[in-house]
Amino acid sequence: MSTPRLTLTLAFALAATAGLGCKKKPTDTTPVTSAPLPAEAPKEVPREVQEMKANFERVYFDFDSSELTDTTKTLLDSNVSLMGKKTDIKVEVQGHADERGTTDYNLALGQRRAQAVYNYLTARGVAPSRLKVVSYGEERPLASGSSETAWSKNRRAEFRITWGEDPNVSGSTN
Repeated sequence: MSTPRLTLTLAFALAATAGLGCKKKPTDTTPVTSAPLPAEAPKEVPREVQEMKANFERVYFDFDSSELTDTTKTLLDSNVSLMGKKTDIKVEVQGHADERGTTDYNLALGQRRAQAVYNYLTARGVAPSRLKVVSYGEERPLASGSSETAWSKNRRAEFRITWGEDPNVSGSTN
């Protein structure tokens, strides 16, 4: 066999295996179903959860502090009352810090802030199983900028409210 003929034969073989020289009909790969699956309707937010969302204001902290103020405690007390009435409501307490300090330090500070809120709520009778603590440190600023005004808004704890049996359902609210 000569070299040009071998090259031509190999080219033809490669083209045929790649489907270039083939007149085969493409296979339909669409799955067959008897009926389309209904989309799950979003869960309606209960009135109590809407009320809690309105009342669960951000909790602000002084520079390098995780101490709760009297104003903060008053806000949290109203939510303890609401949580007592609606026992399937759960809360994720999210701690935040401003941009000053290292990432590790700010994560630890955010954790202390969220833990301070958690400790206050559990001391007032909220079951620990209804609360979760997470720190975002400086990673989720509320206000941008490098001024005391921006920093004071970023030194905070926020709340993610869920309800029902599964805290990961789409019916949660921030």
